[in-house]
Amino acid sequence: MIDVQIFHQVPHSRYVALGVVDGLARALRTLGSVPPPQGEIECQIVRQTAPVARTFDPPRILWTFRNATGFLITDGTYVTRERRHDRRPLGDGAYDVRVRGDVYEDAEFALAWPVPPDTVRIPLNQPGKPDNVELRPGPSYPLPDVTLARLQLGPTILRGSLVTEAGDPIAGTALEILNPPPFLAPPELPPLVAADWPFMEATSSARGDWILVLPPRRYINNTAEIPPGMNPPPITMPITVRIHYDGGPLDLLLPNVELGTDVAVRNTALRGQVVGPGGRPIAGAEITTSLGPQTSRSRDNGLWFLHYPLDQFPPGSITPVTVTALAPDGATANDSSTSVKSGATVVVPTFHFS
Repeated sequence: MIDVQIFHQVPHSRYVALGVVDGLARALRTLGSVPPPQGEIECQIVRQTAPVARTFDPPRILWTFRNATGFLITDGTYVTRERRHDRRPLGDGAYDVRVRGDVYEDAEFALAWPVPPDTVRIPLNQPGKPDNVELRPGPSYPLPDVTLARLQLGPTILRGSLVTEAGDPIAGTALEILNPPPFLAPPELPPLVAADWPFMEATSSARGDWILVLPPRRYINNTAEIPPGMNPPPITMPITVRIHYDGGPLDLLLPNVELGTDVAVRNTALRGQVVGPGGRPIAGAEITTSLGPQTSRSRDNGLWFLHYPLDQFPPGSITPVTVTALAPDGATANDSSTSVKSGATVVVPTFHFS
């Protein structure tokens, strides 16, 4: 018989459940009261707060698997991106965990490990709420196709992008619908309060994209379900979106948002290219215009993009503009053949330097 030596012994932790739900599906009541999230979900341990404070960079990955009912199951072990098959036990303490999915905004919760012996779900210390991490839809979330809803009864979707003057994305910026319309209580529909509809707030993604969602029309508008007349006009509402830029908030008024539609908030922009002899791209050329202090520079391929503030031009306006390109060697060129169109990207003729 072969003698077995034990060099190290680790007691196995029992499994506990983490409730992670699709917040919009729950609010729309399309998949029950605890709808599981779509796609893969990853729980990243970003920092420890007790008994010592430290940050994990890159974050550790809490090992989980999803059971048949959609809950995430963990035994308190973690892996790293480099060694995903090397599971290690999480030490006793308090941690901040980021929950991330491809189609959702990130969410965080505080994890106290180990959990009390008599609990089967990770407690989240949410007074009056179930112990669920509720994920809000991100820009790539498969939102409902509101074109299929009759009489503008579906939710209203606002979407757009935040970019710098040069067209680079602005990530991590908070947005909200300012002074949203009051919630109504149609007697034939289940009740809905503002606390159950957090989707009128969002944070721009790494690509600068964002979405805001208002509830179905009958919860925010008391117009009769079937407007009178043979060809009734669309039901509209003014909506103000507040964008919390680092330099201060911007209140963007959207005067005629058609309820129950998917509305794109488009940037007003110009784009073009700067080239030299033989069509060689010129990088680093400075681009300015006659309509404001915004500047941009051409990229390595000679292309450039210049974006104006979202509230600079009224909807539907067309404004003549003079565009100036200043090459790195000091040569300049102007173009006055272009007009800026509100909510559109207009192509400026290529600047050729000899």
